[in-house]
Amino acid sequence: MNGKYVAIAAGLLFGLNGACVAATPVAQGVINFTGSIVESPCTPSTQAGAFNLNDCPAQVRGTRIGLQRVDSQASVSAPDQTPVNVRLVADSGKAGRYYHQQYALVDAAGKAVSSGAYLITLTTP
Repeated sequence: MNGKYVAIAAGLLFGLNGACVAATPVAQGVINFTGSIVESPCTPSTQAGAFNLNDCPAQVRGTRIGLQRVDSQASVSAPDQTPVNVRLVADSGKAGRYYHQQYALVDAAGKAVSSGAYLITLTTP
Protein backbone atom coordinates (compact mmCIF):
# COMPACT_ATOMS: atom_id res chain seq x y z
CA MET A 1 0.00 0.00 0.00
CA ASN A 2 2.85 2.36 0.69
CA GLY A 3 3.94 2.20 -2.95
CA LYS A 4 0.44 3.11 -4.01
CA TYR A 5 0.39 6.28 -1.88
CA VAL A 6 3.87 7.28 -3.06
CA ALA A 7 2.78 6.94 -6.70
CA ILE A 8 -0.38 8.99 -6.07
CA ALA A 9 1.59 11.68 -4.21
CA ALA A 10 4.20 11.84 -6.98
CA GLY A 11 1.46 12.05 -9.64
CA LEU A 12 -0.27 14.88 -7.79
CA LEU A 13 3.06 16.68 -7.29
CA PHE A 14 3.96 16.54 -10.97
CA GLY A 15 0.40 17.23 -12.10
CA LEU A 16 -0.07 20.31 -9.94
CA ASN A 17 3.47 21.55 -10.56
CA GLY A 18 2.56 22.56 -14.14
CA ALA A 19 -0.48 24.53 -12.93
CA CYS A 20 1.57 26.37 -10.32
CA VAL A 21 4.25 27.45 -12.82
CA ALA A 22 1.79 28.56 -15.49
CA ALA A 23 2.17 32.14 -16.72
CA THR A 24 -0.14 34.73 -15.28
CA PRO A 25 -2.80 35.97 -17.71
CA VAL A 26 -2.12 39.27 -19.49
CA ALA A 27 -4.20 42.12 -18.16
CA GLN A 28 -6.83 43.30 -20.58
CA GLY A 29 -8.17 46.78 -21.08
CA VAL A 30 -8.36 49.77 -23.40
CA ILE A 31 -5.56 52.22 -24.16
CA ASN A 32 -6.58 55.70 -25.29
CA PHE A 33 -4.21 58.02 -27.14
CA THR A 34 -4.76 61.76 -27.18
CA GLY A 35 -2.86 64.10 -29.49
CA SER A 36 -1.38 63.53 -32.88
CA ILE A 37 1.54 61.88 -34.55
CA VAL A 38 3.67 64.54 -36.13
CA GLU A 39 6.62 64.48 -38.45
CA SER A 40 9.39 67.00 -38.26
CA PRO A 41 8.38 70.30 -39.87
CA CYS A 42 9.97 72.05 -42.82
CA THR A 43 13.23 73.88 -42.35
CA PRO A 44 12.64 77.51 -43.39
CA SER A 45 15.32 79.93 -44.52
CA THR A 46 15.13 83.46 -45.86
CA GLN A 47 17.07 85.68 -48.19
CA ALA A 48 16.38 89.09 -49.73
CA GLY A 49 12.81 89.03 -51.04
CA ALA A 50 12.45 85.22 -50.89
CA PHE A 51 12.13 82.32 -48.50
CA ASN A 52 12.79 78.60 -48.80
CA LEU A 53 11.07 75.58 -47.29
CA ASN A 54 13.50 72.66 -47.17
CA ASP A 55 13.07 69.03 -46.14
CA CYS A 56 9.27 69.23 -45.98
CA PRO A 57 7.41 65.92 -45.52
CA ALA A 58 5.37 64.96 -48.58
CA GLN A 59 2.19 64.86 -46.47
CA VAL A 60 2.24 68.65 -45.99
CA ARG A 61 2.34 69.47 -49.71
CA GLY A 62 -0.36 72.01 -50.38
CA THR A 63 0.65 74.33 -47.58
CA ARG A 64 -1.32 77.58 -47.52
CA ILE A 65 0.85 80.65 -47.09
CA GLY A 66 -0.45 83.83 -45.51
CA LEU A 67 1.42 87.12 -45.75
CA GLN A 68 0.88 90.18 -43.61
CA ARG A 69 2.88 93.40 -43.57
CA VAL A 70 4.26 94.26 -40.14
CA ASP A 71 4.76 97.99 -39.61
CA SER A 72 6.40 99.63 -36.65
CA GLN A 73 4.02 101.67 -34.50
CA ALA A 74 6.20 104.80 -34.73
CA SER A 75 6.89 104.76 -38.45
CA VAL A 76 5.24 106.80 -41.15
CA SER A 77 3.43 104.68 -43.69
CA ALA A 78 4.50 104.91 -47.29
CA PRO A 79 1.99 106.33 -49.77
CA ASP A 80 2.22 103.26 -51.98
CA GLN A 81 0.62 100.52 -49.87
CA THR A 82 0.62 98.10 -52.79
CA PRO A 83 -0.33 94.54 -51.92
CA VAL A 84 2.46 91.99 -51.67
CA ASN A 85 1.93 88.42 -52.82
CA VAL A 86 3.81 85.17 -52.51
CA ARG A 87 4.89 83.42 -55.72
CA LEU A 88 6.32 79.90 -56.00
CA VAL A 89 9.68 80.16 -57.79
CA ALA A 90 11.13 76.63 -57.53
CA ASP A 91 9.82 73.20 -56.51
CA SER A 92 11.82 69.96 -56.26
CA GLY A 93 8.86 67.90 -57.50
CA LYS A 94 6.50 65.32 -56.06
CA ALA A 95 8.81 62.31 -56.28
CA GLY A 96 10.33 61.27 -52.99
CA ARG A 97 9.48 61.51 -49.33
CA TYR A 98 10.63 65.12 -48.87
CA TYR A 99 10.46 68.20 -51.07
CA HIS A 100 11.97 71.69 -51.25
CA GLN A 101 10.25 74.88 -52.39
CA GLN A 102 11.37 78.46 -52.91
CA TYR A 103 8.99 81.42 -52.82
CA ALA A 104 9.44 85.08 -53.70
CA LEU A 105 7.63 88.13 -52.36
CA VAL A 106 6.33 90.18 -55.29
CA ASP A 107 4.25 93.35 -55.63
CA ALA A 108 1.14 93.76 -57.78
CA ALA A 109 3.31 94.33 -60.87
CA GLY A 110 5.23 91.08 -60.28
CA LYS A 111 8.46 92.81 -59.25
CA ALA A 112 10.45 91.39 -56.32
CA VAL A 113 9.94 93.16 -52.99
CA SER A 114 13.26 94.09 -51.41
CA SER A 115 12.22 96.00 -48.28
CA GLY A 116 9.69 95.85 -45.50
CA ALA A 117 8.84 93.54 -42.65
CA TYR A 118 6.34 90.73 -43.23
CA LEU A 119 4.78 87.99 -41.13
CA ILE A 120 4.58 84.75 -43.11
CA THR A 121 2.12 82.13 -41.83
CA LEU A 122 2.23 78.53 -43.10
CA THR A 123 -0.87 76.38 -42.66
CA THR A 124 -0.41 72.73 -43.55
CA PRO A 125 -3.13 70.15 -44.14
